[in-house]
Amino acid sequence: MEMVEADSSTAKLYSLNPNRISNEDILFCIDIGPESLVEMKSTGPGGKPLTRLDSIKQAILVFINAKLSINPDHRFAFATLAKTASWLRKEFSSDVESAAAALRGLSAASASSSGPPDLTQLFRVAAHEAKKSYAQNRILRVVSTTLSLIFCVREQLLLNMDVS
Repeated sequence: MEMVEADSSTAKLYSLNPNRISNEDILFCIDIGPESLVEMKSTGPGGKPLTRLDSIKQAILVFINAKLSINPDHRFAFATLAKTASWLRKEFSSDVESAAAALRGLSAASASSSGPPDLTQLFRVAAHEAKKSYAQNRILRVVSTTLSLIFCVREQLLLNMDVS
């Protein structure tokens, strides 16, 4: 940050030196477990109740538009998380319409897939994608739409700790 003095009779102004915004690959990991069908207190168009999954889809589209307004070279891909992680749209893309189409096709998993998710595949995918992004001088970010991800990571870490 650099201080610029306008003149002695006015307050001092500050300006930020311009920074290059890094290109990002953002992998959304969307929880599609049965709990994603729980209805929110708010309603959507026509008074129809919104589910958690509906709200997540809307928030992701707002986020994508905001990120692209900052840097149009950001790219997005989608994975789902139920019992395991799987690809919804593997190719990273800056196209908002293809992101919206992927989200429109997303639905909640059946109740038989409930329970804590196995995050092994998600971590493998993220590690692989991080190497590819790094090779292209990009930053990989993984954004999860579930708190259960945090608890599962904690649980797996505790299970793998040697407490003897």
